[in-house]
Amino acid sequence: LNFSDLHKDILKWKKEFGDIITIWMPSPCVIVNDYELLKEYFVKQGEIFAGRPDLNINNDLLGGAYGLVFQNNSWYKSQRRYTLHVLRDFGLGRPILQDTIIDQANKMIQLLKEFNGEPVELTPYFTTAVGNVIFQLVFGYVREHNDKELHMFKHNLDSVLEMYNSLMGTLVEVSLNFKKLDHLLGGHYTEGSKKNDEILDYLRKEITQHKKTIDYESEPRDFIDSYIQEMRRREKTGNIEEFTDQQLLISIYDLFGAGLETTATTSRTFIFYMLHYPEVQAKIHAEIDNVIGRESPITMADQARLPYLNATIQELQRIAVLLPLNLIHIVLEDVQMGKYKIPKGTMVVPQMQSVHLDGKIFSDPERLIPERHLDENGAFRKDDRIMPFSLGKRACLGESLARMEIFLFISYLFQKFEFQPEEPGKLPPFEYTSGLIRAPKPFNCRVVLRK
Repeated sequence: LNFSDLHKDILKWKKEFGDIITIWMPSPCVIVNDYELLKEYFVKQGEIFAGRPDLNINNDLLGGAYGLVFQNNSWYKSQRRYTLHVLRDFGLGRPILQDTIIDQANKMIQLLKEFNGEPVELTPYFTTAVGNVIFQLVFGYVREHNDKELHMFKHNLDSVLEMYNSLMGTLVEVSLNFKKLDHLLGGHYTEGSKKNDEILDYLRKEITQHKKTIDYESEPRDFIDSYIQEMRRREKTGNIEEFTDQQLLISIYDLFGAGLETTATTSRTFIFYMLHYPEVQAKIHAEIDNVIGRESPITMADQARLPYLNATIQELQRIAVLLPLNLIHIVLEDVQMGKYKIPKGTMVVPQMQSVHLDGKIFSDPERLIPERHLDENGAFRKDDRIMPFSLGKRACLGESLARMEIFLFISYLFQKFEFQPEEPGKLPPFEYTSGLIRAPKPFNCRVVLRK
């Protein structure tokens, strides 16, 4: 199987076998491909379907099921609730975080102006912009665009995500003993493990530095400070429970792993599609010109005034498949799924991509058509069947942040620039990376200042 196109295989199997199918990877994994069934199982019966599998690779690399994404015990609820509380305290949905995103957007604009319309590859610019939003939330500071540590961090993260999706990553789930064969299969697991350790060392240094400089009597500077203060409060009451150094470490890892690559890739993929759909890009330009103008600042308060841009973003999130296979859940008790009895501990996947690309729901599903999300008066219609952040108890906790970043980065860039192919008529091919995150392969484009 080609993992980057696995969603296409699953869609084909859905047509052949039905809305509930099983694949073996290597253990049986039940795939749910229908919107109404997704709501029934992962929302209405969300508690039963909220488990995570105990993965060998997580035990090997991260010391167990810690953090926010793969935690598979009762802790995930309190950790998720606490993290959302802290993110709100540090600006989620507030002007302070909006200002950080806008500042990063303006810095990206200034850097791109320097190319004077010459070809440029955009990945490092989105990496810096999105990465700095997370750096501000977690560490309390931002880095410069050419900062080597930031881009090394992103490079290491890419290596780890690629390793998860490698043949050796699959074999390790069968048995950790397969690690002994890694040198015969290219050494990807060994290399990924090394990069993983470098990420953990970097995060440990940040935590140590925060412990040295924290003022327990003052307001926390960032997520790490807040977590350390919570640990201190719980130590005094003897109720430390899951608030440990290891949980803090992997929670930070998850905030970067889940928040950096996905948002940066979504933004870059938006540019990719605009090269292929210049008529859509022209309509976005016209709407921004008519509603905002070329020089006025854009804020989240303007979002409702830009229905075509919102429709295009929603359509992009429908058609662009970032995860060929969504994150795996397990059922926490025996459950009936249609005519099938599913035993406790079985892996299940909410395959939103099968809904997004279903021709019975969205006509001509392989084409980007923003107008399908506008009503007869041109107003934007939010479509609950489009679920880029998953659904239910395990839906992405950074959804609000990601939506804010994507809207502001895209609106600021298209207010100032037109994006053109590197050469007239030479469009980047629809070719994708093979890592855990499916992204267009690196491409150059011309970022031309609008006259």
